[in-house]
Amino acid sequence: MSKRIGPGAKLPFFRYDTPYSAQNSFRQLLAQTAPLVLVFMSNFGHPVTRTFAGRYARTFDALTGGGFALVVRSRADKLSRAVGPDTLPYPLLCDAKGVLYDLLDIPARSGALATYSLEAWQIMREAKKHGYRPPRNGVQQLPLTLVLAADGTVLFSHYGASLTDVPADCAAVQKLLEDLDVPLPTGSDDEDSDVTIYAGPGEVPDIPGLSSRIHESSGPELEQTAAFGLFGDPYPEEK
Repeated sequence: MSKRIGPGAKLPFFRYDTPYSAQNSFRQLLAQTAPLVLVFMSNFGHPVTRTFAGRYARTFDALTGGGFALVVRSRADKLSRAVGPDTLPYPLLCDAKGVLYDLLDIPARSGALATYSLEAWQIMREAKKHGYRPPRNGVQQLPLTLVLAADGTVLFSHYGASLTDVPADCAAVQKLLEDLDVPLPTGSDDEDSDVTIYAGPGEVPDIPGLSSRIHESSGPELEQTAAFGLFGDPYPEEK
């Protein structure tokens, strides 16, 4: 049964797709980069997600004590037309069906008052000037920030109360790691099989403990928001 994950719990090893490669090993990613800061946000076409993706990319050199990856509710094949292997300095994990989001019970809420911070209001206002139209159903995916050890153990967990309730940039990610008592990477002796979080149309990934409410993100596709620059912040905070 899906439930919120906290320190001491363990995230299952899985295989994931990026816009430029398929069936990557999360086990290997952890072994290479742990402690790993894993941030879950909405689909990549969402203005808030695109804004933070750019900020993480621009400030990536500030991260010196671990790894970073961004999870988005987008289809890898849709993003592949614009996001190549050298576009971002960190992995972009695609989970369009929301398998991990459901497994970790990351909430989605309706209504701006329930999901927007002041920063989110500013970002969305600028995005609308560029032609962005929010989902008709008004449902917004809230974020989650995890810090994981090499064996998948959760060292830190924070469920965001608003769309922007995540580390502001990689300098903030580095500070988060420094504030934690993070153990040195030791690898993992766990021989459990990896599972796949991205399945083809009509397929349902089989992950122990996963709820049955698998659904595609209803946000716009990347090509509908192509006017938004990735590295130049198109939604600066107003003074």
